[in-house]
Amino acid sequence: MRQKKINDILLFLKRSRALESAKRYGSSMRAHNNTVAEHSWRLGLMALIIGTESRVRIDMNRTLALALLHDLAEAKTGDIDAYEQILAGKKLIEEKAVMEEKAMHQMTDDLPFGDWIYALWHEYEDQITIESKFVKALDKIEGFLHIAEVGVEAYIPKEFHADYATKAVVAFDEAMHHFPELKDFLEEVKKDLKTQFEKVGVKWIDSK
Repeated sequence: MRQKKINDILLFLKRSRALESAKRYGSSMRAHNNTVAEHSWRLGLMALIIGTESRVRIDMNRTLALALLHDLAEAKTGDIDAYEQILAGKKLIEEKAVMEEKAMHQMTDDLPFGDWIYALWHEYEDQITIESKFVKALDKIEGFLHIAEVGVEAYIPKEFHADYATKAVVAFDEAMHHFPELKDFLEEVKKDLKTQFEKVGVKWIDSK
């Protein structure tokens, strides 16, 4: 491998390392708010295990790449808590998209291999392919699973919007057609979460 390519790869790895310190759940958890890197790793693990065991018809290599890269822009922008997005609505989501688009260009435009990294990131954002939809659904489930596993005692808001994940897993007819088993997986996680939240008096909000 030529020195120039080695240097370019090292530069990209240096830029992406910020994901290791980019905290999640900044507005909703007073503790146990993991990092974007931890989330991305576990999302990839979930995609591999659940995708394989449920025999979902997806390109696994592409799926794993999307899981690793889906939050790459947050190495520059940081994470915006899902709770903030729910409260602020469309305006914040649109602003987030603009910021992340700019961040991805900054991270990839000057790299000879940056085009395919950017393309994969954008594939996830566009939500057209089955792989991107599968990863998106798992992304929502992973967020719920993290809270369920660490316990809800550190949860700050007085309500929990359970339909935030439901919309990604259940409401998309095409996604349901391809991997309905994710609905059962989500319901199991939600059942645990609901029980925990009821014990601490947090209101459970769901579309069902």
